[in-house]
Amino acid sequence: MAANVWRLVLVFVLFEVSFGRIVNKRKCPEVRAVPHFDLPKMLGDWYVVEYYASAEEALSYSCMKAVFTEDDHVQGADGTVEWTPGVTMNFTYRFADDPLGENLLGNITWRVDLNEPAHWTHSEITYDGIYNTYVLDTEYKTWALLLHCAEQREGARYLSAFVLSRNTVLPKNVMAYLRDKLPRYDVDIKYVFPIPHDDCSSKPARADYSPILVEVGSKVPKRPGVSYNVAFGH
Repeated sequence: MAANVWRLVLVFVLFEVSFGRIVNKRKCPEVRAVPHFDLPKMLGDWYVVEYYASAEEALSYSCMKAVFTEDDHVQGADGTVEWTPGVTMNFTYRFADDPLGENLLGNITWRVDLNEPAHWTHSEITYDGIYNTYVLDTEYKTWALLLHCAEQREGARYLSAFVLSRNTVLPKNVMAYLRDKLPRYDVDIKYVFPIPHDDCSSKPARADYSPILVEVGSKVPKRPGVSYNVAFGH
């Protein structure tokens, strides 16, 4: 009897009803990336002005920036290098509660299929083959919306999203437009947090590729022994 109850609990944890459909939290949502995507126009400097991660339910970051560059090779999960079109994101950020205001940095490189250039893939042993990133929408000069999803061998998928801006803020109507797109991809809008850029005076950035999580009800970032890194890269 106890085993049957546990199985039912597991089903309710991994499945939920959203917009009249069943959401499987083990699987990534079906995504249609932006059509007619022009990768070179996407390159350059961006501010992350809002952020969502399914593993985090408390604001933990500030001063988050990303720089996108084209690449000609991608490192596979086994460490081998494949000479293929790619895009690299180098990013800097801070812990929001860090009294020292120390800048941290990381990076991730995706493989780009030139037949579908708005869908980027990254291989990592942690996940069941592929870490997917989709450009959901962009007009290149001002804003962009990215969704990341990876399925793990055990437990729920990992889902995150970035609202990107060429400046530190976006107009309210643009933010409303982009936020309205996220729920259709299983993003819980209650946990889409603004990323402040108010006091981001420059300090030398140091690399920190360890995982970051914030427990529910806490604003203290922790680094448990899990394998995804900075929630969206390594």
